[in-house]
Amino acid sequence: MLLELDLNDYLKIELDRVLEEDELKSNNKKHTELLVQLIDKKAAKAAALARKVLRWPIGQTLPTDITYDDVEEHLLVVGPTSEALLPFPSKNRIQGVTIVFFGSRTVNPVDTFDIKSVIKSIQNVIENPQKEKRWKQLTQNLGECSNGEASGALSAIEQTQLMEAIRKYSDDVDSDAETLNSMLEAVVNARILSFRNEDAFLRLCVEKEKNHVVEVVLNDSARVVSEHILAELLKLTAEKPEDQRRDQVIQVLSRNFSKKPMTEATAEVLTVSEAIEIMTALTQIYKEMREDDICGKALSLITVLMDAHGSRIVYEDSLHQKFATVSNFFIEMQSLVGTFSRLEAAIEETSDAFTASNVVTRIHPVAHLLNW
Repeated sequence: MLLELDLNDYLKIELDRVLEEDELKSNNKKHTELLVQLIDKKAAKAAALARKVLRWPIGQTLPTDITYDDVEEHLLVVGPTSEALLPFPSKNRIQGVTIVFFGSRTVNPVDTFDIKSVIKSIQNVIENPQKEKRWKQLTQNLGECSNGEASGALSAIEQTQLMEAIRKYSDDVDSDAETLNSMLEAVVNARILSFRNEDAFLRLCVEKEKNHVVEVVLNDSARVVSEHILAELLKLTAEKPEDQRRDQVIQVLSRNFSKKPMTEATAEVLTVSEAIEIMTALTQIYKEMREDDICGKALSLITVLMDAHGSRIVYEDSLHQKFATVSNFFIEMQSLVGTFSRLEAAIEETSDAFTASNVVTRIHPVAHLLNW
């Protein structure tokens, strides 16, 4: 089966069935894969400028025609019993692009990234998460799209299935540790998961103490990290020796968080003892650092932890001595704020009592030439 649709003198669309050895051997396929390609007709060898995999229901007669709808701007793939729609730019835009790029010179286009290999390897690990070789193949394929080329390629159901497969593989005691680490890094770099599934993925990484994977997301300001993940990182930080906590806490402070979700997350994740350890580290960070943003977030996080655990601290007699450092910090801050408030009030009171003669006036003398 090969269907073609000419768009203009330079471009055409081809639709063909993809047959692979695995597909021919398997009887469990739920769909037939069709490959839609945008072809440069003027190239010496027909080159695909873009590709898209279309999944056709298994058992349904294959498409017999493809047409383009100028109004809705989509490609219509038609079969005797089924139809499929693919979003596609309007012919006017295609014509404009081809005039610019093809009208005055010959272009040898380079094939774009083939997402099909990634989808295929993901389907393989979903079908059998125990096969080490499939995870290595997935890692290799995801490594080729580390700039986000595969973003949005998976449906929500496929993402959930992939997460279940990753969970099974990570829980398997026979899994190769090196392969697991490489795979987790490849998944997070490829950005194939939506926020909800990526949050579940990061929780898994925290649970398995794969903090280097979480750091990839933390260091990318364009990606969102939930307050629950930040709370989990604080928990891991509290369990470390005191001299190793600072950098991890600062890393958490580098991210934005909302007070209410953060309060709920820290109340759920942290114990009272862990909260006090984090507050102690935050007071030191506030005293030693000069970055206003970090210091402001440190104060904000201290208040969050106080809201989440303040009532519990009262009933933990064994922790009162540990809390002394934080308590003294609050007393110092209150005293400092009070001093500035009194100073500001005194300035306002005395400013009205100043007489006009006490006002300094700036003058600008003007030089005049003298005629002798």
